[in-house]
Amino acid sequence: MAKEKTSTRALTGDRILHKEIPSTSFAVGDSPSNGWEANGALLWYETYFDLSGYELDDLTLIPTMSTLQDGMPYFGINTNNAYVFDIISQERLTIGSNFVLYTVTGDYPGSPSSTENWSQIIMCNVRYLSAQTDFSSVSLLLPATAGAYGSAEPTAVQKLWLYRVILPTSDGGGTVQLNVPATRFVLGATIVKEDDLEYMMRLKRSYELSTQE
Repeated sequence: MAKEKTSTRALTGDRILHKEIPSTSFAVGDSPSNGWEANGALLWYETYFDLSGYELDDLTLIPTMSTLQDGMPYFGINTNNAYVFDIISQERLTIGSNFVLYTVTGDYPGSPSSTENWSQIIMCNVRYLSAQTDFSSVSLLLPATAGAYGSAEPTAVQKLWLYRVILPTSDGGGTVQLNVPATRFVLGATIVKEDDLEYMMRLKRSYELSTQE
């Protein structure tokens, strides 16, 4: 007797998810433009991939590729350098002093000394931008170092949270200003229907991540 197939409303198979992050102009002490948020010199943007349709059908997303389309220039005024964190996380993050500390200690979200679990961080790109004083009024910020981290772990969450977190430092010449270009997160994934036990264990893991201190 043929085994009955389990139907789903959402389609399984290969997918490309993408989300654009707008550009912003920011001066420390003022509110940034285009939906960005700031606390002191710390600047960030939060959004998410909506996976609720997959979650309703008990489907799992398996990341196969993650990248950032980010080729336009960064400019600063009275800016020595800037750290840029680009993150895809299974859990919503708290943006605050922990990111300031990362720039001092050399850590990043998901590192052993961080406040985040490595498995929850699907992708984390970290860049250190250094000011190039080739222009009379502004400094072009170019990457001096760059690294890619993350677990690329399969997930069954309702949302994958996306973050851009930027921390510029002053050159001592006055108010720090920053022009950040538009960027796009791109996530390649395969959507699958897992066995019940495997899927339940994945849900258990997601619950543990969401409730850990």
